[in-house]
Amino acid sequence: MNPIDTRQILNWDQVKVHLQPNLCIECQQVPQQPLQCYRCSKLLCQTCHGDLKQKSRGPKIFCQKCKALNYFNPANNAIYQSYRDMIIGCVNRRYGCKVTLDYKKYQKHVEECEFQRIPCPSPGCFVTTLKRAKGDHLQVCEYVIETCQYCNKQFNRKSMTYHQEKCNGKDVQQIDLASLKSDFLRLRSKLDAAISQFEQSAEIAILEQKVIKQQLEIQQLKNNINQ
Repeated sequence: MNPIDTRQILNWDQVKVHLQPNLCIECQQVPQQPLQCYRCSKLLCQTCHGDLKQKSRGPKIFCQKCKALNYFNPANNAIYQSYRDMIIGCVNRRYGCKVTLDYKKYQKHVEECEFQRIPCPSPGCFVTTLKRAKGDHLQVCEYVIETCQYCNKQFNRKSMTYHQEKCNGKDVQQIDLASLKSDFLRLRSKLDAAISQFEQSAEIAILEQKVIKQQLEIQQLKNNINQ
């Protein structure tokens, strides 16, 4: 977790008297989740603590104030209280972010800020772009991984055009398409024949109904004459 550069503190002149004793003793920046020397109470930021711990290769770290190896523990509430009056400009201010925050909200905003620069997730692409522009970059990035529609193998966009020109799966798929087309035409022919047969059957049924109706009418006339 990177410390907050004092140049980001917009009201530095008003708060520096309270802040200066509680800056990281190594980098002189405002620590996030500060760690405190158990002996002299001086602070380290997470970044400097990690660097010093790697050098010391043990649980104790060399303290610039004590000039000795000491343990560093999470800072007490009094330290956090000294940070509460800060007005902080986002670290991505130079990229266009104009948000100002207090100490508590700063880290959450930085993690979500749409103006932070992020690397392209595509393997082989070394472009960094604003988080808010990630989608636009991925639409044109030559290193985006795509799946070949013919063989289902994956290639980056830069190689896909060449691959598809040579892909053996393309010929297989064309054969499959020809076979499907043949099956479709055969089934369509059967369907047309069935429809034609059904229509003929329907016409015969209508004619039969007309004949029966005429027979009934003739029979009715005969009955009337006989009376």
